[in-house]
Amino acid sequence: MDDLEDLARRQARAQNGLDPSHTRPQPWFVGSGRGLMWLIVTLVLVVIAMRGVTTLWLAEDAWDWWTHRQAARSEVPPPMIAPPARIDPAPPTIVLPPRASKAKGNPAAWFDADAYPPAAIRAGEEGRTVARVLIGTDGRVSACGIVTSSGSASLDTATCNILTHRGSFEPARDAAGVAIRSTWQLPVRWVLPRD
Repeated sequence: MDDLEDLARRQARAQNGLDPSHTRPQPWFVGSGRGLMWLIVTLVLVVIAMRGVTTLWLAEDAWDWWTHRQAARSEVPPPMIAPPARIDPAPPTIVLPPRASKAKGNPAAWFDADAYPPAAIRAGEEGRTVARVLIGTDGRVSACGIVTSSGSASLDTATCNILTHRGSFEPARDAAGVAIRSTWQLPVRWVLPRD
């Protein structure tokens, strides 16, 4: 039926003086059967090659997973055949815990109203000083340092002077009861004396 219509159109054009070769444009693949066949074969081969490469990658991953799993299984130690012999522990020895140093008396008594530095009173300085002292084996303070400053040099200096001259401690002792050197930390709150 299509061929008859096409023939009728050509005859009508020929009668009207039109070029009979003038026809509707044909699709790109019509008349090129061999080229179309090679295009389809090429596309199929590319898809097969991509599928093969993907399969190889997955096979390598699966092989690596399997070999690592087998290696992990082979590393499991065999079960023990006989339980180990029981060893009786040595008799316990009595060890006294070490004892920290302790202040003799009340450290607040070392910082009485007379201990407040006059320069700090005139300047109206107050604050909190934290000092750390090194206590020798005789219980006396051998060194003093400021951990947290009050912001006033006179208050910090007075704190270390009082701890060095008035501080008295029971020395720390090790597990054998021998006196040892130790450190001790003390916070001091400086408040202006009220009349």
